[in-house]
Amino acid sequence: MAPIRVGIVGLSSKPGTWATLAHLPRLATSPNYQIVALCNSTLESTKAAIKAHHLPESTKAYDSYDQLAADPDVDLYVVSTRADTHYEVAMPALKAGRNVFVEWPLAATTEQAREMATLAKEKNVKTIVGLQGRMSPSVRKVKELIDTGAIGEIHSVNYQGAIHVWQKNAAGERYQYFMDRKVGANLLTIYGGHILDSIFYAVGELLPGSYTPMAANLRPKMHLLKDDGSLSEELYDKDTPDQILLQGKLDRHPRAVFSFHLRAGDRFIGGPGSTWRIYGTKGELVVEFASAGPQMAKATSIRFSNAEKGEIEEITTDEGGKKWTDLPTQGQNPGRLYEAYAEGRPYPDFDSAVQRHELLDEFWASMS
Repeated sequence: MAPIRVGIVGLSSKPGTWATLAHLPRLATSPNYQIVALCNSTLESTKAAIKAHHLPESTKAYDSYDQLAADPDVDLYVVSTRADTHYEVAMPALKAGRNVFVEWPLAATTEQAREMATLAKEKNVKTIVGLQGRMSPSVRKVKELIDTGAIGEIHSVNYQGAIHVWQKNAAGERYQYFMDRKVGANLLTIYGGHILDSIFYAVGELLPGSYTPMAANLRPKMHLLKDDGSLSEELYDKDTPDQILLQGKLDRHPRAVFSFHLRAGDRFIGGPGSTWRIYGTKGELVVEFASAGPQMAKATSIRFSNAEKGEIEEITTDEGGKKWTDLPTQGQNPGRLYEAYAEGRPYPDFDSAVQRHELLDEFWASMS
């Protein structure tokens, strides 16, 4: 099969940016893909990115979303920009009938997400949303253990995570936009959405009508923590949550109970960023991650307290070899998502994204 020809919006020439770490590494090395075009805010910045990343001279440079969307050589239009621009950037491609990949969250609002998903159906195009946590070998191992009955009947699922932002009771200057709900990218939408999607992929969806979400903004005004370590004198308004909770039941047999708590602020010193506990009739599975969620990096440990044997078992996962582990951590699960699309395996699409957006709206409603 010929490689899938990709046009990317938002690949900067600067090292360390998200698209450079998450999208470029696998796209540039996969036999299933070929980067044929880039689009940035100016033609100069687009050409600089082509040069910085040593892309072929034949790579087309654009400064217009419409021009990139109209390029007949682009099979997959990739949106890697800030959440509040996703709608604006993706709509020209959807209108042009291009297959589209958009980062999570799909849009700044659920209304925009629904409109994008509806248009995609009307145009009969394939869509991908960047909920890459379900591609994580660690998450898939948890799902395998549950699905094969290794843990027995599942009775409870508990997840606790601490997002390593808002240290010293201040908002990091780099993530100041997390404080503004209008941007669409914050602790609830990014971390909450990613983590909950990963959990539900592995253990099953919530039972409708059985759950109560809650979000709280306990720091409505915050100082900024500057890059030099100093604090701003002024306080800035924040209308996004720093405590995110959910309790309910899972749509399983028997109806397992579910408890979720995600918070901002300093982590327990020396402790994991998050802990996922799944209790079944054969024992308890405990999964720990260095970060707040499973979407970015593999679990630091997966242990099963085998009640039948009276011993703790260390569970290992197959990461797929050096072609994956040599990639930047940020690029491993997005890369696996790209390969699932190329190979026709299941992957999250815009309909998946709308489902998660609608759940997050229930958290927003709890803050009013």
